[in-house]
Amino acid sequence: MVPANGAVAVNDEIEFGEVEHAAPQRALRPDDDRHYAVVRYGERREGELPIFVDLDVLADMEQHALSDTAVELGGVLLGNRHIDPNGQPFVTITECLRAQHYESTQGSFKFTHETWSAITRERQRFPPELQMVGWYHTHPGWGVFLSGMDLFICDHFFSQKLDVAYVIDPCRGDRGMFQWIDDGSENRNQMRRTGGFFVTASRFRAAELEYYVGELSAAMSPTSTRPAAGPYPAPIVHLHQPQSATPPRQAIAAFSVLALQCLLVALIAWRVLVPAPSTANGEVAAALDKLNTALATAEARRSADLAETRAKARTEFLDEAFRELKSADDGAISRLQSRFDQSTRLSEDIAARDAQIRELRTMIEETQSKLQTFEATAKREEQRLKSVADQVKTENDRLQAELKSKSDELAKVAANVEPNAAGGDKANVTSSSRTWWWLAGGALAVAAVAAGCWWIVNRGALPIAAMNEPAAIKEA
Repeated sequence: MVPANGAVAVNDEIEFGEVEHAAPQRALRPDDDRHYAVVRYGERREGELPIFVDLDVLADMEQHALSDTAVELGGVLLGNRHIDPNGQPFVTITECLRAQHYESTQGSFKFTHETWSAITRERQRFPPELQMVGWYHTHPGWGVFLSGMDLFICDHFFSQKLDVAYVIDPCRGDRGMFQWIDDGSENRNQMRRTGGFFVTASRFRAAELEYYVGELSAAMSPTSTRPAAGPYPAPIVHLHQPQSATPPRQAIAAFSVLALQCLLVALIAWRVLVPAPSTANGEVAAALDKLNTALATAEARRSADLAETRAKARTEFLDEAFRELKSADDGAISRLQSRFDQSTRLSEDIAARDAQIRELRTMIEETQSKLQTFEATAKREEQRLKSVADQVKTENDRLQAELKSKSDELAKVAANVEPNAAGGDKANVTSSSRTWWWLAGGALAVAAVAAGCWWIVNRGALPIAAMNEPAAIKEA
C-alpha cells in the first residue's frame, strides 16, 4: 500500500465496525490430527506463531489476487485462535471473505463503511464460532511488506496478539504472512513477516495439496475455477502448466489423420455396400494395408509433434518465468537455481543409491546362494559324521563286551587261584629242591656209565691191534 510517489498515506476515515475479542480455545493442532494433511510453505523459524491455512482458502485468495493486477485487492480472514495441549498458541484460517465496495488504486487499498457492512452480512451466513483472525490484501508488483496504511489497519483493528496479515504479490509470485512479535521495546509489539506457514487439507487430498504448494514454492502461477453455485463455494484447483497455442504443423498433422480416417471409413463402407469382383479383393486388401500403414505413421508423427510441442511450451514458459524474475528481489534467481541444483543432486543421489541397492541385492543373492550351498555341504558332513559316530559306537560296544568277557574270565581264574595262594609257595620250593637233587644224581650216574664204557672200550682195543700187526707187516 505505497503510493506511486513513495509517500505513506494514512486515512483516519477507515471504518471497520466492532471487532470481537475471544479467548483462544484449547484444540489439537492440524499437524497432530490424522484427519488433515499438512504441507509447509517457506521455512518457518523457531518461536514463530504456527499459522494453518486451508488449501481452498489459499487458492481463493490467490485467484482473487490474479483477477485484477492493476489495483490492490483484499479481504478478511476467518478462523480460530487455539492453544494446543502443551499450552502453545496457534491460528487456523478456514474461510476468507472478499472485500466489496472498496476503494483501491495501484498503490493503496481502503476499507469503507459499505465494505464492512457487506462483510458483516456475509459473516452471518457462517457458523458463529468463526472469528475474524486477520486480513489479506495484494501488492501487485510492489513486493511483500506492510506499508504505513497497512500498519495503521493492523494497529487499530487487528491488534490482538494472535491476529495475522497476509500479503500477496501476484506479479512476482511472492506471498507472506505477518504476525505480532515482541521487539522488547517499552511501547508495543511490531508486525513482522514470518518465515513460512502451513497449508492444510483433508488427508484424502494430500497429493493435490503437495502439488499446489510445490507450484507456489516454484513461483508458478496456479489456475483455479469456481462453480457458479453459492456465493463462496470451495474452488476447484486445476494443477497444470500453461500451454502454448497449437502450432500449424500440429494442426496439419491432425487434419491429415482425420482425412485418412475418413478415407478409410469411406473405403470400408464402399467395400461393404458395393461388393467388388473376386479379382479385386487383393487390390482392396493392399489398399487397406497401405491406408492402415499411413494412418499409423501419421499417428506416430502426431505423437512426436505433440511431445515436441509440449517440450517447446515448457521451455517458453520457463524462459518467460526467468524474464519475469529479473525484476524480482535480490537472490530470487539464485535461490531458484539453487533449488534446481539441489533437485539435480538429489536425482544423482537417488540414482547412486539405486545402484548401491542393486549391488547390495546382488551380493545378498550371491551370499544366499553360497549359504545354501554351505548348508547342503554341512548337512551332508553332519550325516557322514553321524554315520561314523554310529560305527564308532558299535565298535566301542563290541570292545566293551569283549573286555567284560575277558574280565569275567580273569575273575574266575583269580577266584580259583586264591585258595591255594598261601601254601602254594612252600610246595613249589620243596618240589623244586627235589627236582634238583634228582637231576644231579642222574647226571652223576650218566657220567659214571660213560666213564666205564670209555674205559672198557680203550682196554679191548689194544690186544686186537697187537694181533693184527704181523699180518700187516707181512703184506708190506
